Amino acid sequence: MKKILLLVFAAALGFGAVSCRDGKDSKTKEGGEFSFRKTTWGMSREQVKASEDTTPTGDNPEVITYRGEVEGIPAIVGYLFDGDKLTRAGYLMQGSYEDPNSYISDYSKVKDFLINEHGTPAQDEVVWAEGGEVEDTGKFGESVCGGKLRYSTIWADGVTVIRESLDGKNGNCNHGVMFESVEFSINKMNVL
Repeated sequence: MKKILLLVFAAALGFGAVSCRDGKDSKTKEGGEFSFRKTTWGMSREQVKASEDTTPTGDNPEVITYRGEVEGIPAIVGYLFDGDKLTRAGYLMQGSYEDPNSYISDYSKVKDFLINEHGTPAQDEVVWAEGGEVEDTGKFGESVCGGKLRYSTIWADGVTVIRESLDGKNGNCNHGVMFESVEFSINKMNVL
């Protein structure tokens, strides 16, 4: 079960990196900025747990999860570890809608929030799968949930890479924001 949770969380957030503040944390800590919520990269599992005000909904060596929200959208909050060091974290949105265009509205709402917090994105794209393009903008939500259209926005500041993504498959939409430590990602690549 823990491997399934880890795979679902990481896949849904696209192995990218993203950081979002949901209003319950301040922007800075004493001596510098937080990387994600009230944590900094490299913190231990126990330090991360101490930074949260609630009990985890999931807890295993690779991932700790909590319930939360981003801009009023219910979300799973996840912290991912390499050994006992925090290297990635993010949000997997849990909104469920009859109108698939509502997922695009949520994406835009979170993206605007991230632009306000982190400035202009380094990359912002909407990509159609080959043969998937639809001219009726009222059908874009269906295209996303059907795997024909993908939204992706990336911010990078030298310490953290943040990636918001919206995609789908078989009628199910996936919306997430992932934050990733640049330092730990580069060190891991150098070891390989």
